[in-house]
Amino acid sequence: MCESSAYLVNKKGEEEKIMDYVIDIVPNNDGSLTLSDLLGGTKIVNGRLKEVKLLNHKILIEDAAV
Repeated sequence: MCESSAYLVNKKGEEEKIMDYVIDIVPNNDGSLTLSDLLGGTKIVNGRLKEVKLLNHKILIEDAAV
């Protein structure tokens, strides 16, 4: 399987896991991101894509409050 985990990165650089098994990331017109997981769950995150580590299955999203 190639699903990744998404992490929200705060202003201190600390990572908080916000979703497992992410299969889709869709940018929204308001600057947020909609994440979807393998089981059909969704989450809207106010942040920007910072880094995607494909080999490590890790998605880093910088918190919009940073």
